[in-house]
Amino acid sequence: MENVHFLPAGKMGKSGSMDKLLEPFTGCGNLDPTDLMAVKIHPGEEGNSSHLKPGEVTEVISALHPGTSRIFLTDTTVLYPGKRMNAPDYLVLAAKHGFTPPDTPPFVVADGLRGYDELEVPLPGRDGRTAHVASLIAEVDALVVISHFKGHLLAGFGGAVKNLGMGCASKAGKLIQHSSVKPVISENRCTGCGICAAHCRADAISVRKTARIDADSCTGCGECLDRCPTGAVRVSWNRNMNAFMTRLAEHAWAAASVSRPVLFVNFVTRIVPNCDCMADTDPPLVDDVGILASIDPVALDKASLDLVTAAPPSGNSPVRAGAGEDKFRAFRPDIDGELQLRLAESMGLGSRNYRLAEVSH
Repeated sequence: MENVHFLPAGKMGKSGSMDKLLEPFTGCGNLDPTDLMAVKIHPGEEGNSSHLKPGEVTEVISALHPGTSRIFLTDTTVLYPGKRMNAPDYLVLAAKHGFTPPDTPPFVVADGLRGYDELEVPLPGRDGRTAHVASLIAEVDALVVISHFKGHLLAGFGGAVKNLGMGCASKAGKLIQHSSVKPVISENRCTGCGICAAHCRADAISVRKTARIDADSCTGCGECLDRCPTGAVRVSWNRNMNAFMTRLAEHAWAAASVSRPVLFVNFVTRIVPNCDCMADTDPPLVDDVGILASIDPVALDKASLDLVTAAPPSGNSPVRAGAGEDKFRAFRPDIDGELQLRLAESMGLGSRNYRLAEVSH
């Protein structure tokens, strides 16, 4: 049972509060001055404002006193067209969001120019299957994973486990995770409005009388699920959803197994229903909860989920779930987000049992 250290929202921003939260992790495992430390973040999609902010990231790094100045920020490319599909465009977007020297350490794309730089990691007991992890993740001397805890279209919620599993995967790894969850159109609900097609980044949707999705072109990103105003876009959740969650957990395990993760930090703030891969949509589900840190990503996410569940909904929350109810499940009733934690725990990535250690002052 690992400790999950907790800085409540009311204490955030006070002098020395981040230092107090991260005091148990100072030094990041006694790094040498010549060691390389990667800080895994998500700088946010174009049009998104809920993502981690540069000041939040640098505050964490400063409080850790890592012992090396060879620090860089990193993330991987994505499947869909846009500013995060290749390294040059991603660097421009990261800089636009403030992730550039001298304000932050440099930003480096972990899976290369086009997302094909990867390491295939054998998965034990998986009949020869492999996970595809960005090659840079395996090359560093230390890995700090800083995540924005929020909702997700397919995972229910995203925190440290998702940041490891999806965020450290190459394009091939992301495709393996997403491709088993292809959306379909319920014709009796579809009005042929074309909104889904207009927002499909893979150009996989055509509209005549009703919408049609080309399964071969579809990347499974899931944005059409959120965009459809009539609920006509559906996913077959049973076997496919289990496969998605399983592959997410497998890639999280693989990323941790080939790197040296020394700390996971969750910002449980701006807790919106959707991922930072999407433009702003709905208001927060609950008010800011705080910042949590642990060496165990499963325990960290479980504690983050429990705190969000315990909180009352925010004044303008899109769900009516009260204190003690799972807000993410209320927003997406078909998705059991905690399945990712159960699967990650079964692979030995961490434990859902934890002790919450609140910062005393």
